[in-house]
Amino acid sequence: MAAKIAFLSSQPLDDRRHWSGTMFKMYEALQEQGFEIIWVPTATFSASEEKVFSFIQKTYERVFRRRFNTHHFVLKAFLASKKTEKALQKIDFDLLFSPTYLNEIAFLKINKPIIYLNDGTFNKLIGYNPGFMGIGWLSKKITRLLEEKALKNSTHLIFSSEWAADDAHKTYGIPTEKISVVKFGANLGVPEVPLHEKNYSEPLNVLFSGVGWERKGGDIALEAIKILHKKGYCLKFKIMGCTPDVDEDFVEIIPFLNKNKPEELAEIERHLAEAHLMFVPTRTDCSPIAFCEAAGFAIPVLSTNTGGVSSIVEDGRTGFLLPEKASAQDYANLIEREILPNPDRLKQMSENARRKYDEELNWKIWGDRMKSIFTGISEKYTQIIP
Repeated sequence: MAAKIAFLSSQPLDDRRHWSGTMFKMYEALQEQGFEIIWVPTATFSASEEKVFSFIQKTYERVFRRRFNTHHFVLKAFLASKKTEKALQKIDFDLLFSPTYLNEIAFLKINKPIIYLNDGTFNKLIGYNPGFMGIGWLSKKITRLLEEKALKNSTHLIFSSEWAADDAHKTYGIPTEKISVVKFGANLGVPEVPLHEKNYSEPLNVLFSGVGWERKGGDIALEAIKILHKKGYCLKFKIMGCTPDVDEDFVEIIPFLNKNKPEELAEIERHLAEAHLMFVPTRTDCSPIAFCEAAGFAIPVLSTNTGGVSSIVEDGRTGFLLPEKASAQDYANLIEREILPNPDRLKQMSENARRKYDEELNWKIWGDRMKSIFTGISEKYTQIIP
């Protein structure tokens, strides 16, 4: 009999837009492994509860004159856990899967295994991710205390990078045997076999892919390409996913394309198929799905050694990673020194990227690993509580 997985999600599991499609891909991968999936909607709050939450926020910000983390605080987490507990009492399940949802499991008391998944720890996101800037010291402390409580209340933790997994161990003392690193895959279709051989003697086709121009380092990438053009190098630069105010002959801007629309998805795949290099010097990132998709299309990535990026891009093998403080000139120098005069090396990196996709960065591998983890935990749990 297939194990029954209670899957926490704020949106229906077949919503392909949720978390940029990642929730759907996880749902799909688990289904393909033969699990029976039961959607458990995350907690919703009444108008009176929201009014209390607003009062807490306003009081905190008035007293401390700093931002309050409105997502994670004790009352909200306590209520979310109790509402989740009540919802779970109405269904028959073997294991609870909570991808990113901290509040729902922090105070949760159930006699079934809890599997928590995320692409980062909130401890790391504070002061790093734009959404967690300017938070006051007490709110930071509360956030970390809730995260610690949720992680310790979980049976097993799954992170998409060593960066996040290591922090859970070092910051909260979570035993390493309770943590697994399982990398994400591409949230679109990739060729079943490696693409036809690209012509690396033609002008380099460089692709920037991202919705957030500044957060993804678009201004740095553009300036680096400008530097190379001034030196006489001929490169094409495509900007896909956003519309910055750029007016350069060598730049092609492709506005946001919706992966859920077949004709727009086909256009995304076409631009990926044509690219020689993905250049996204991101400022902050956990596990950028765009880099998994690049690997699927055999595209080396030039980016920043920040967050969990190095779990997806191997410096010198499937791309290049420069330090967070690297300038546009530094990136231009690297392209001029390592990429432009070495088409054979770029070709080898392309092959390495596709190999990494086949071996690590796809949802079939993710599903296989999750099945192994879920099955092992279920068997141990059954032995402890017959």
